[in-house]
Amino acid sequence: MTDSEAWAAAAAAVQAEYAALPPMLKQEVTRLLTEIGMRKEKSASLVDAAALCAACRGICCGFGKHHFSVVDLLGYLVAGRELFIPRFDDPLCPYHAGAGCVMEPALRPLPCTIFICEQIDACLADAVKLALTEIEQQLRRLYGQLEQLLGNRFENGLLITYERSRISGEHLFRY
Repeated sequence: MTDSEAWAAAAAAVQAEYAALPPMLKQEVTRLLTEIGMRKEKSASLVDAAALCAACRGICCGFGKHHFSVVDLLGYLVAGRELFIPRFDDPLCPYHAGAGCVMEPALRPLPCTIFICEQIDACLADAVKLALTEIEQQLRRLYGQLEQLLGNRFENGLLITYERSRISGEHLFRY
């Protein structure tokens, strides 16, 4: 199975399992993902590194194929956003386009949200670094709550998590 085929199958599986969630569980998933999105937005607003990132063309994005997780896909579903189609032939990152990341900050994967390169770090005030550390801790806590709620670990990324569930025959969500 190619990466593109795996992406399509994984996205379909997550969408189907999300649609089948009991209403109360779906409401809690929505609440957690809304909080996650708000914290990711806050992190992006504190860093505001668009010019630096555009200039370097996202070297940190290398090997980003497995950064996008089930949690991130759920974020798209909850936000009602159309899911993009990754370019797995891109040697840098399948989620990178000429103008930068194809994902808005609130929907970017956790590794992409919390990573601060040396160039950006050098531009940040200590108070901003502290705020970013607090946001990262909050995000990790929220991701953990979501994983506990859905009964699975999603840190390995969408493609890996889907492949493991396909091989084991288990659902992605085991609540």
